[in-house]
Amino acid sequence: MGFGPEQLRDKALAALEEAAEQSRKHPIERSRALAFALAYLWAYGNGDRAFFRSFWRSLADEHDIGRSQCVNASLNGIYRTVGLVRP
Repeated sequence: MGFGPEQLRDKALAALEEAAEQSRKHPIERSRALAFALAYLWAYGNGDRAFFRSFWRSLADEHDIGRSQCVNASLNGIYRTVGLVRP
């Protein structure tokens, strides 16, 4: 018994949602755990890395509005890459 691929995908997406929420107020420190969640989702979806790179970079952007817009757009793209629509 363990976690299946979809369960791990959902947990990784939850981590990205949490980071996106935190980044709305200020730039956040990017952790190895967050990097792992992104790497897992990229491997799961086998898609274009652009959304993942943009999400990673945007989290630390000093400009509030630009950061929020880029994080949101990138996260929407990541959901599409793994075959889901963001709720």
